Order: sequence, then C-alpha cells, then structure tokens
Amino acid sequence: MPDWTRMLVRWRFTEDGEWPYHAEVDGHGLRVRVNDFPAEPLYSLFVDDELVEDLEDWPTVWVKPTPPVTPAP
Repeated sequence: MPDWTRMLVRWRFTEDGEWPYHAEVDGHGLRVRVNDFPAEPLYSLFVDDELVEDLEDWPTVWVKPTPPVTPAP
C-alpha cells in the first residue's frame, strides 16, 4: 500500500461536515474524516472505505481546496 501522506493529493470539498474532503488517486477513493479532537486524532484517512491512518496534522504535500465562499446574510 502506498504511503498516501507522501503523495500529492488534490482534495475536493464535500457537503459533509464529518467527511469534508474527497479525492481520487490512481483509481482509489480517498476520504478524510474530521474526528473529535483533542480526544482523538484530528483526522482519519480512509482509502476505498477502509481506515488507513490517523493523522495529527495535515500532510504538507496534500493540497486543501479553497474554502467555499458563503454569502453574507
């Protein structure tokens, strides 16, 4: 299994607050879950719906998408 935290991954936003990031890399579906920090690691990485790794920090080679703009009320 590749070391996903060392690969360039360009993430996309989802509409789900618990699972806010999704990407496709080499035919694999990657998702990031935001956990109950600080009681748990900040993030969990899932590849093809299987937990691969818990992360305390966002890997430096990963590209977070620009946050969506929400209109002012």
